[in-house]
Amino acid sequence: MCKIENQTKANMKRLGIYRPEFDQSIQIYSGLIEQYNDLLRELKKSKFKVIEPTTRNNDSMKKSPLIGVLETLRKDILTYSNCLGLTPVGFKKITDDMKNENKKLSKLEEALSNLN
Repeated sequence: MCKIENQTKANMKRLGIYRPEFDQSIQIYSGLIEQYNDLLRELKKSKFKVIEPTTRNNDSMKKSPLIGVLETLRKDILTYSNCLGLTPVGFKKITDDMKNENKKLSKLEEALSNLN
């Protein structure tokens, strides 16, 4: 298990939202973070070269493919962060869902839910 995965589980446990069922999502999230960090190091090595000449014409410039991949990874990381409850919005949703699961239904609510 990698450092990011361990830290993510520890953070979720501290927040009281960790469940073993989340492990696969945590592994994917951790892999995305690792990829992002690796690509960010590459971008730093290139001295943050955001545009590069096209192969056909050196006068024409295009956005570095590395930038596009980083942007996609950022979006994916945010999506997983929300799903795992690691953002304020995601945390609220998970804790609200947990409260609803633990909420005991009244006799009337039980009877109404059984009508379906």
